[in-house]
Amino acid sequence: MAERIERVIPALRALLAEKLVNNYGLRKVQVAKALGVSPAAISHYVSGSRGTRSPELESMLKMEDIDRLVERMARKISLGMTDSASTELSMFLRLLVAHRHPQETEVGGVEDKGLIQALIERLSLEEEAAKRALELSVKANSHLTKMVLKQMAVDSIRHADILTTLLHIIEKGEDVEVRRDDLKLIAEMSSFENRAEEQRLSEISVAGLGPVITALLTSIDMDEQKHEMLLKIVLGSSEKMQ
Repeated sequence: MAERIERVIPALRALLAEKLVNNYGLRKVQVAKALGVSPAAISHYVSGSRGTRSPELESMLKMEDIDRLVERMARKISLGMTDSASTELSMFLRLLVAHRHPQETEVGGVEDKGLIQALIERLSLEEEAAKRALELSVKANSHLTKMVLKQMAVDSIRHADILTTLLHIIEKGEDVEVRRDDLKLIAEMSSFENRAEEQRLSEISVAGLGPVITALLTSIDMDEQKHEMLLKIVLGSSEKMQ
């Protein structure tokens, strides 16, 4: 099965190269860098002389699933999210192996595979939301509207970064416990965050500034509360380890 997976990778690269060059207008040099191959290889992929649609690939899953994967990855690469695209491809291939031959993969039971699939799908949604919010912010007329949309975009980008990191940890089988040396950094940040917690922006009088500005200020306070929660959980889990 591993050999079959290796043989379908060029087919996926070919589909990606063709879409990135023909649909997204990227130069072959850019695509080559994103896919980790030579510009000459991209020329072969685009011309169809190498890595054409693989019967093996099509026999392993539905063609519409392949097209959706390629479209998502192409969109990410075109936006400069190459690491995210690579992570999704890697996890996709592992899920493919797990689906066909569970004994050949380190992915655990059904719950683990379901979790990975859920993370991948949510990652795609967050990245699409970030892209849409940024596009709309450019069209917005007022600074206030731009700020609301940009904040939504930044939040979605941050969520996507978290999901990408989690997928990377799962893929590499990395330790999920916080290292003791890092706890000092967390504790230091916790003391700093306490200073920000002392001033609640939502409690400042903003009469006449409108509900949107009040909501934006409140969102800053909510972020601080979230930081406090995260720090408490990390430090609390470390105490249980000791």
